[in-house]
Amino acid sequence: MCESHPPSPRCPPKLPSPRWCRSARDSTHVSFCFLANVVRQFSRLRVCCIDLASVSLGSKIISFSDEFFAEASNLLKDEEAVFLPEEFTDRGKWMDGWETRRHNKNYDWTIIQLGYPGAIFGFDIDTSHFTGNHAPVVSIEGANASEGDVREGKAQFEEIVSKVNMNPGSHHYFVYEAPTKVYTHLRVNNYPDGGIARLRVYGQVSPQSLIANSDGLVDLAFVGNGGRAVACSNQHFCSPSNLVLPGRGKTMGDGWETRRSRTPNHSDWAILKLGIPGYVEKVEFDTKQFCGNFPPLVTLHGTVSDEDIPADDAQWTEIIGGVPLTADAQHYFDPTGPRDVAFTHVKFTMYPDGGIKRIRVNGRPAAN
Repeated sequence: MCESHPPSPRCPPKLPSPRWCRSARDSTHVSFCFLANVVRQFSRLRVCCIDLASVSLGSKIISFSDEFFAEASNLLKDEEAVFLPEEFTDRGKWMDGWETRRHNKNYDWTIIQLGYPGAIFGFDIDTSHFTGNHAPVVSIEGANASEGDVREGKAQFEEIVSKVNMNPGSHHYFVYEAPTKVYTHLRVNNYPDGGIARLRVYGQVSPQSLIANSDGLVDLAFVGNGGRAVACSNQHFCSPSNLVLPGRGKTMGDGWETRRSRTPNHSDWAILKLGIPGYVEKVEFDTKQFCGNFPPLVTLHGTVSDEDIPADDAQWTEIIGGVPLTADAQHYFDPTGPRDVAFTHVKFTMYPDGGIKRIRVNGRPAAN
């Protein structure tokens, strides 16, 4: 069972320094941790948080000081960085990351606009495949401002990760004891120059307003409306956080998929906390690109809870009874359960296992 996640976002009076560790991939480097439990804590974030800097959320690069060897936009790719030994460009070795030219007398930087404003729980600064050309020192600043103010240099940035040494070819994990306040933009500083493969910004979206569908209903589970995964039985291949992302995705890798079960009567489940309590009117299960591994039977239940993760003895009410799914298709269902209950959470269950791309829980928000 996936572990519970950090507390709900709140703005601490003073942002604590993140606890962090470095984990080197290259066998010539020794993996080590300054705090033994940081990696364990970080693994929790991959269930309860979303990558706010993901290009899938609409994140983008606003500006940069330099990207001579490799574009800053590579930082935001969902895919893991790759290395192609024989690949070169007219400027030098092709690298899957952001890489600036040498001999900077000051430092390089890039500004990222997050797809949605959010509070940050942790970072993964990844220098994979940058072994003789990695950024030796990095810091990160945050701002809550409009895109116009950022482009015009009017935004006020504040430090949220102080200068820290980077290892070559490594993941560098940072976990906050309490989440940051809400930010819309990040500035990544690279001292004095070099390369970074990816930046993962694990956080929770703070919606500025609800995003409605063309039919007037609201996807209560959508990440842009504050919906998020909070627990699951298994995430062997990919995270349930993908279930609430925009669009229908690009590959099977950006859905939720569990390992193959070998136990009779097995089931896998994921719990989603709705961005706002609401009355469910229509549900969509999308198995796009899941062709030989879609779940043959699924259910959806709802509950009402003040907790991020409902208690073990929570009472779950059927929303969608056992329904079959097919490969690579969008499936639409009307609730078979009550429509007069404003649910706060839904639990999606697959029998016995498999994968699904998206879940849409369309309904009417409950009155505040």
